[in-house]
Formats: sequence, structure tokens, C-alpha cells
Amino acid sequence: MDKSGAMKYLAVLDGLRRQQEALANFGTFAFHEPELGKILTEAARVCAECLLIPFAKICRYRPEQNDLLVVAGCGWKAGVVGNVISRADETSTQGRAFVTGKPVILEDISQNGSLILPTFYADHGIVSTADVLIKGKAGPWGVLEVDSQEHREFNEHDVVFLTGFANVVAEAVATTERTA
Repeated sequence: MDKSGAMKYLAVLDGLRRQQEALANFGTFAFHEPELGKILTEAARVCAECLLIPFAKICRYRPEQNDLLVVAGCGWKAGVVGNVISRADETSTQGRAFVTGKPVILEDISQNGSLILPTFYADHGIVSTADVLIKGKAGPWGVLEVDSQEHREFNEHDVVFLTGFANVVAEAVATTERTA
């Protein structure tokens, strides 16, 4: 392996270590924090920080409206968290992840013609996005999404990391709902 290859390999290893450490630390935090809002906000913050991107959000499914409401986030302008909704169907990235249960990754949203993208993406200069399902005990609970203002290739390690975070969030949701 040449020096360039070795440097790339070490960078990947460092990223994986950082992701594992962040997930472990978040799990400890989540299982000791009784307030769900704080857990969700911290999950968004840590995911964004660990993936070195400025934005993350958690959307909660609202069955009465059949939509996904942004309930926590990191990096967004005032008015996004608690107000922005997307349809819980395959027309949005969040909805598609929610309905299919599979990660949805757009490395360049300008190249996508099949999804309706929220207007606040343009307001924030979003170029790339990745969504994973938060699976609740009784069915899908919501979606964890990370967003970048630069072209970003989310790799399989990033998706596994986000899925791990979504799983810890799902357990935290179940725990806080049982104790409420």
C-alpha cells in the first residue's frame, strides 16, 4: 500500500472509531436521560458532528395526519424544528424511508426528479441527504436524517452508524413512553 492509500485507510479507521465511540456515549446518555426531547436533540447533534456535516433532524410520524413532523434537529434556522412536515409516503426522502423501511440516500438532490423536496432544503443550501427509519415497538416511529451543504457520498459505514443511532433512539422512545 502506498502512502496515499495508507492515509485513506487510517482516515476510514479513525472515522469508524469516532462513530463507535459516539454511539456508545450516546447510548449511555439516552438511557439515563428521562426527557425525550433532550434525547432526540442530542441524537441529531451527535450524528451531525460525528459525520462532520452541519445538519441533522428527527421526524416523528403523526398517524392522524399521516405525516412526519420535525421534532428535533441540529443546525437548522428557527422555524424548522416543531413546524416543518413532510408527507409519510414515497414522495419525500423522509417518507420513503418511513414507508419502505430502507435507507434513502441522495448524494446530489439536484439529480433527483422523483421526490418532492421541502423548500427549507433550498433555504439551507442542502445538496446531499441520508434518511433511516426509527423502528418503534409497535411499528415505525419516525426518521433520522442527516443533511449536507456539500456533495456527500454516504457510505455503508455511515448508513450502519445512522441505523445504530436510530435503533438506540427507538429504544429511548419506548423507555420514555413506558415511564410517562
